[in-house]
Amino acid sequence: MGATCCSQDAAPKVEAVQVDQQSFSADDTLAMTFRTNTSPDSAKLVVKFKKGPLGMSFNQKAMPMVIKSVTEGGEAGILGVQAGMMIEKIGDEDISETTYEDAFALMRSMVEKLPKA
Repeated sequence: MGATCCSQDAAPKVEAVQVDQQSFSADDTLAMTFRTNTSPDSAKLVVKFKKGPLGMSFNQKAMPMVIKSVTEGGEAGILGVQAGMMIEKIGDEDISETTYEDAFALMRSMVEKLPKA
């Protein structure tokens, strides 16, 4: 099975990303900026993913993208991502004013460049 950015739950629906192995240099990462909660004044955490799957889920078609769950032992959990955190940036792009569809498409395109775990 391909890598996913999230795990699947019965309800609400969550998104899954299929990933193909690509050529990838050791210096390439997917940087994501998280807020510790949905407050614009909350602390930030910048995480640099080096491989997929990311090991986190969020509600489908909902903005802001708030982490619903983190897979135990997955990349997100290892890097300090926790349920309740909000994704603020994917790469250098601030997604706080974008649509879910655009934010998810951006995440998918960047996760596809990561090697599989």
